[in-house]
Amino acid sequence: MNKQNPFPGMNPFMERTWPDVHLTLIAYIREMLGMELPEDLQAKGELRVDVLGGQADSYRPDVSILGEDRWKHGLPPVWSPESAAQGLVVTEPELLEVEEAPQRWVEIINDQGELITVIEVLSPANKGRQREAYIAKRGDYLAAGVNVVEIDLLRQGSLTVNLEGTGYERRNWPAGHYSICVTRAALPKRREFYACGLREKLPVIRIPLRHTDPDVPLDIQSLVNRCYETGRYWKLDYASPLIPPLSAEDDQWAKERLMAEGIRLA
Repeated sequence: MNKQNPFPGMNPFMERTWPDVHLTLIAYIREMLGMELPEDLQAKGELRVDVLGGQADSYRPDVSILGEDRWKHGLPPVWSPESAAQGLVVTEPELLEVEEAPQRWVEIINDQGELITVIEVLSPANKGRQREAYIAKRGDYLAAGVNVVEIDLLRQGSLTVNLEGTGYERRNWPAGHYSICVTRAALPKRREFYACGLREKLPVIRIPLRHTDPDVPLDIQSLVNRCYETGRYWKLDYASPLIPPLSAEDDQWAKERLMAEGIRLA
């Protein structure tokens, strides 16, 4: 079996393990940029945990310490002399976990800690239930004079990258397309947009820094391919249909690609 990405561009089946893909891709972006940036700039990975359903917008965890006491993962024991004497039996509740959606991105900062550029690899939450919060955060970055690079390698969800006001967002967005958008702080009315079809190779894009710096190239396709190989994603479930489904033509094309690479579809 060929253990390289069977698709020329993004592998849509990698969405099935997106948290792992997302984490790995962020790390590879940071690594690639860290090799190319000017001496007084650095790329840093950032993490925020959005607690869905909570009152606070977000928390920035330092270190989580879990003891060995079993009750800390469930409920503490209940006992009192009064309840024991009355023969009361406590009704056990159903335990529900609050979902935590980690949001990760890459920041480029200078030696003084000033933020120059932020690179967002969009998650399902960015394109769904947290979409408005994400758009507000993007607006804050741009208002502060920060370059914003958005990489959307998800077929699911709404078109979310920064295209409002360009007229592009009113067109019929082709199913199965991926999108990348760069907004430069120095040119806030311009968008550098890449529309990437399922059958196309992902582009090498420009990462803007300060207006006096040359752009840094970022080869997204090579990073996706590396994610595929190190994550051993040839072991994914390729038999179940994708959500959202591929068109009939793309579905047939994808099956032919997979079979040619020796990947089992049943």
